[in-house]
Amino acid sequence: MARNLPADQRALLEGAGGLPGLLRQFERGKAALKFIDAGAPADDGVVHSDQLQIEIAEHRAASDAVKAQTNRDGRVLRQIGQDVELVGDVFSLRDVIEKWAPTVDPQTADSARYYVRRFTELNGEIPVTDLVTAHLRDFAEAIKGLPTVVSAKLPDGRSVNDMSFSGIVAWTKKNGKATLSDKTRKKYVSIMKRLLGFAAEQDYRQGNPWVDYKIPKKKQKHSDEAKEDRRPFAAVEVRRILDAVTSSNEPQFAKTTIDYWGPWIAAHHGTRLQETSQLRLCDFEVRNGLYCMQITDEGEGMRTKTSATVRWVPVHPKLLDIGLRGHVETRAVEIPADPLAFNQWGRYSKVYEELQPDTRGRVSAEYGKRFGYLRRDKLKIIGGKVAFHSFRHRLQDAADNAGIPDSHRRYLVGRANKDATEGGYGDGAGMMYLYESLKKIDPLVE
Repeated sequence: MARNLPADQRALLEGAGGLPGLLRQFERGKAALKFIDAGAPADDGVVHSDQLQIEIAEHRAASDAVKAQTNRDGRVLRQIGQDVELVGDVFSLRDVIEKWAPTVDPQTADSARYYVRRFTELNGEIPVTDLVTAHLRDFAEAIKGLPTVVSAKLPDGRSVNDMSFSGIVAWTKKNGKATLSDKTRKKYVSIMKRLLGFAAEQDYRQGNPWVDYKIPKKKQKHSDEAKEDRRPFAAVEVRRILDAVTSSNEPQFAKTTIDYWGPWIAAHHGTRLQETSQLRLCDFEVRNGLYCMQITDEGEGMRTKTSATVRWVPVHPKLLDIGLRGHVETRAVEIPADPLAFNQWGRYSKVYEELQPDTRGRVSAEYGKRFGYLRRDKLKIIGGKVAFHSFRHRLQDAADNAGIPDSHRRYLVGRANKDATEGGYGDGAGMMYLYESLKKIDPLVE
């Protein structure tokens, strides 16, 4: 059962010396709590001297801290089959998140689980009814020390992500790694506020004390703020990427693979990484005389960012010129089932294989890493926050340069507004208007 524990709880178990050690640690915590409570100053509701009020507050804080850490240990013991009695109400954020997860997309739920894990490592297992603004404020301050990348491997074979809160902060500082930006910290805080808001809505507690909390905004130059935003690829960078995948003789970039087609499609359609990778053969068809593709989340394990991103769009003529339609039709004959439109070269198998979902259900994860290696290590396209998503920003700049209607641009990239929806784009005559705009867009022209 220990193998199935989340990383932080598994680390807690191992750090205590296994089951016997954690049991001793838990019992010591309960004993310490009894000792603290026995020595607490009497709080009879009467207004006492400032000194006595300070003593009462200090004892409460010490009691709450020991209780939270003891219940954290107890939760781990329960999950590995030990029948231990926790201290008081321990319906915590870990419990809330499992109630909330079915109401959001899987990626948001997974992110929230990670944030709650770090919050619990920092604060202990606190009943959701006891959470106050100070808990979120202290968490927002503490995560300044977390690294931006947690996938690195340690000498003992563990991932950096497996380390405890204090351990990962120390590792980050010792190795001089980049830490979370204010923008990323705001994402942590936003999710935590949503989670406690859900708890209040479901009557797990009264009100949401976190609703008005904001990370203090530090004064910085506008040029520094711009550096924190993801930048678009320049036209010359797009050309270098497309030239690289087109001219390569490596099997990784064969014309059946996502490594070949991914950059071409994203450059000419502004599709996100997951949207591009999860395209299926059945997402391509002729509509009103135009060869089109569908961006959708209707397949098993598929996802899109919002309802506006589910759309049919004409395929850019440049993609037809380099053989996209021929590839789809050939693959459909060779593989009569309903697979994804593109395969990949197996790094270890050395044969072409289908894209496989990761633990979060994303078929794009492995390709995303390969694209990052191509961009960063082979082509040396760096500087600013560039990523696969930079194709999307480049496409929007190219659309603006081409002077196409804003409603067309928003629909093509999956940011449909009222005008685009009411215009009927993606269906019937509207598809031809979209095509006329799309063919004007050239991501290779600055």
